[in-house]
Amino acid sequence: MQVSSRWFKLFITLFALGGVVWFGTSITRMVVGFDVFVPGTLELKTTHSEEVRLHTIWLFTLLGGWTGWAFGVATVGGLGTAVMLRSQYRTHGYLMMATILFALLIPVQAYVAWQDYTLWTLFDRTSGMPLAQPAEILRVFLYRYTTTAVNVMIGMSMLAALTILLVITLRPLVQSSVSNARS
Repeated sequence: MQVSSRWFKLFITLFALGGVVWFGTSITRMVVGFDVFVPGTLELKTTHSEEVRLHTIWLFTLLGGWTGWAFGVATVGGLGTAVMLRSQYRTHGYLMMATILFALLIPVQAYVAWQDYTLWTLFDRTSGMPLAQPAEILRVFLYRYTTTAVNVMIGMSMLAALTILLVITLRPLVQSSVSNARS
């Protein structure tokens, strides 16, 4: 396997671009989503009308599409890169660590994408007009923020993504050439 191959460059580009867009839209999405709440609580702002609240949830939903597709692209790139680099796991332990963390991200983000799709179906795709009652839309949206397990999974996935960046940057567990000669 040549690390300079076209396939490797394609996979690493997909992984990097998808990861950057996913991470950026995830942060943006958190900011937009928490705008419906009184800061520091999960109580809805009383100063927002129902229309403003629904529009904010629609923006949150739109950003969910970006995060889902971006993570899908990053997943294709990450899995392709992991397969192509598997022969280097023994001497470059950081690659194995990053691969394991990435593999743990996939089911969490798949679940989040499913939740986003559920919310997406409650709006008209072209106009953003609600297709369900506001109470139903709010119930689905609040599930995301009031369920402890979901919030813990999302938080841990963000920390895992940051750890992947740190591991790839700092590159721990690289076996030196002296110890390779002894083996």
